[in-house]
Amino acid sequence: MTLPSRRSSTSSRATRIVGGFTLLGVVALLVLGLVVSPPDPIQGETVRLIYVHPASATMCYVGFAICALASIAYLWPRTRNMRWDRLAGASAEVGVAFCVACLVSGSIWGRYSWGVWWTWDARLTLTALLLVVFLGYLALRRTGGDPAGRAKRAAITALCCFIVVPIDHEATNWWVTLHQKDTLFRIGKAPLIQGWQ
Repeated sequence: MTLPSRRSSTSSRATRIVGGFTLLGVVALLVLGLVVSPPDPIQGETVRLIYVHPASATMCYVGFAICALASIAYLWPRTRNMRWDRLAGASAEVGVAFCVACLVSGSIWGRYSWGVWWTWDARLTLTALLLVVFLGYLALRRTGGDPAGRAKRAAITALCCFIVVPIDHEATNWWVTLHQKDTLFRIGKAPLIQGWQ
């Protein structure tokens, strides 16, 4: 009887170091967010959701932006390579995961702040639409056929789906919504955030 061969690792020394620093950073942020940072005078302990919610939204946008940029790189004849298609697919999956985290954490926070789990507010509705269109993009990537043809269809679809991102981001500036406007990145103005928060 022969033992199965040992598969080689896909990690490198650099990725293990980066992974270690990432793990240390996550632990430090958990301690800061759950232990060191005090409860908010008005929102109490629910303010801790704000440490997750905006970061999830930002990473959702970053994932979808990388998907769009990789799709452009795939469509550009001089840079056409399947690695761009794989990067687009992987970043869309990451964006979808963070979009779900954003919607769930926002819904929980909304229940305590607004008294409802969901409201058809412009920002909330557009974020849900963003999730749906990128789930459709991921479903399109699973279709069969010629890999190059599928990659081209997926790249064009990703660019169409990405149009929702800037509209979603600007929703609170363009329409009157329950969702608060920007708190940290206010051009020419100081952030609206207190103390440790």
